[in-house]
Amino acid sequence: MESGEQTTSRSFQPGDLVGDLFADRFRMLRLVSTGANTAIFDATDDENGRTVTLKVIRPRLAASPSFRNRFDETMRAVAALSHPNIAAVYDWGLARVADTSTAYVVNEYLAGGSLRDLFDRGRRLSPSQALAIGLDVCRALDHAHRRRFVHAELNPSKIVFGDDRRLRIIDFGLARLLSTPAWERPDSVPTHVAWYAAPEQGLGQRIDARADVYALALTLHEAVTGTLPFKSDSTVACLSARVGKLMPVSADLGPLASILERAGRPDSAERSTAAELGRGLLSAAAKLPRPEPLPLLSTGL
Repeated sequence: MESGEQTTSRSFQPGDLVGDLFADRFRMLRLVSTGANTAIFDATDDENGRTVTLKVIRPRLAASPSFRNRFDETMRAVAALSHPNIAAVYDWGLARVADTSTAYVVNEYLAGGSLRDLFDRGRRLSPSQALAIGLDVCRALDHAHRRRFVHAELNPSKIVFGDDRRLRIIDFGLARLLSTPAWERPDSVPTHVAWYAAPEQGLGQRIDARADVYALALTLHEAVTGTLPFKSDSTVACLSARVGKLMPVSADLGPLASILERAGRPDSAERSTAAELGRGLLSAAAKLPRPEPLPLLSTGL
């Protein structure tokens, strides 16, 4: 990247896009959040009038031709996934921001908030509620894994609900594309990402679909107990704590305990697949009462 591109990338201020017509099509309504890799907006698609979620990638990440080629290939494949528990990708491409250009993704708009939002409000789920969430996530993961997609950054903020209360996993393809460079130096990975990482990720090893299963096991444990195994304020300490260690399971998990213990084993070869975890959850359902509706709050416009 040339020095001029670095300057314009630093000058990109996501808040400046609010109110603009982005890519000659999307009216930017609200800046929802900003992160190291993306800025997320609520927007209206002027072509059809529907509300969408638009993610603008930081220009410095999208500058290279190799990234742009991988981005287009990845988004094309994700758009074809088509599953009720995977957030739909409507569009993607390149657009001008400030004095440069960058990549963007347009997803279906989900106004029911995320699992992370529930946790941040101090909500714990019953084993029955966690089981219901786990089943939907397993269905989505199994569908993606069979098509050789690994999420690689599954965590409660990636599990989002629509106004219809149906769960979707967001950022398939995009999360791995953006996070891969950081995992070349695991100590540089944000701590909130490391909390849900599989042991092999922290060791810099190649990951497969069972890394997503491990992340789901941690998430469901946290949902019921309010505690996240191996959590630390330090990325290095967090990642090293899980290497070779069985995931501790709580009696509060009830019949989910043995199922999550297998899904959370440190050796990926000993873990459940998403399909096996789903079957285990189904078998436990007979031992639990019918789940109460989740206490979702609309985060919409």
